[in-house]
Amino acid sequence: MAIDRHLYRTKTSGFFLKQTSAPSHCPARHISDEALVWIVRLHSGEASSEDWRAYQDWRRQSAEHEMAAAEAEALWSDASHLRRDSKSGLVYPGRSRAGVSRRHLLTGMIGLTVAGSGLVAARPLLRTLASDYATETAETLPISLPDGSRVVLNALSAMDVHFSAQARRVTLKEGQAYFEVAADARPFIVSCGNALVEAVGTAFDVDANAPDGSLGVAVTSHAVRVRSALGGKPDGITLSEGERVTIERDGTMGAPIAQDPAIALAWQSGMYVAENRRLGDVVAALARYHDGWIVFSSDRLKSERVSAVLDLRAPDASLAALASGLPIRVTRMTRFMTLISAA
Repeated sequence: MAIDRHLYRTKTSGFFLKQTSAPSHCPARHISDEALVWIVRLHSGEASSEDWRAYQDWRRQSAEHEMAAAEAEALWSDASHLRRDSKSGLVYPGRSRAGVSRRHLLTGMIGLTVAGSGLVAARPLLRTLASDYATETAETLPISLPDGSRVVLNALSAMDVHFSAQARRVTLKEGQAYFEVAADARPFIVSCGNALVEAVGTAFDVDANAPDGSLGVAVTSHAVRVRSALGGKPDGITLSEGERVTIERDGTMGAPIAQDPAIALAWQSGMYVAENRRLGDVVAALARYHDGWIVFSSDRLKSERVSAVLDLRAPDASLAALASGLPIRVTRMTRFMTLISAA
């Protein structure tokens, strides 16, 4: 079985990265690739005793081979204790109530997607059936509402609309949406998680992609009023054009920060702009344009800080750009599983 790594040698012109720390010493890439091939082969259920002896001979060739073998074995061990985040679709180390076999994850993703109806395939279908509007992987959707307002849904997003004579209400159930609100005597309120966002003749972005369950609201024109559905300041806070605020999963609101409106608009042109963002958040944004699961080998890696411009339409090349500027390694384990580990 060959590990497809050529995708991660794509030229990264058009990207820029700010490296936060220097990568540590690691085995040569081709040796690490060979180690991964050995581990997958040995645990495929078809390996002979001769294969195991050949593997031991291979790893004794040098200290670098031994290091690569130990790393590959550790990654294989991690793969047996994965849990999937229901909000982001990302997979992280850690036991869940239902065990996941390594062979199923690393060599059986096609069967998972086709024969088992598949997590990758099923989520968009379930969203479509249960929501007024929904998008699939790498799909964006412009929507014209009855009042003349305009909405653009990002990939893997879902939204319900509830208009009445008294109010215009929208529920962003997951993902990300950009709103341009038409003038109307009725209030326009977006509900998402534990936050309520009320438009004041405005254009704004609501981003619920973060894997930790936090929510980002950014204003690109005029102002919005943001408040927590769990209490706190009854009137919430008012965000002006060029400001962004983060609301945590528990409803706690951070202080507004300045953000160029172009950053909030970039995804509609297929680009993602990160300014000192957590790697976990960046990967969550790319995951909505990437077929399959993206796995972190360690929660620690999600905290790496990233400043970059990435192409959402080419998520594999964007992951390669991240690997070129951060102390991480990106490995495509199968067509449906990509692993991010420490370099």
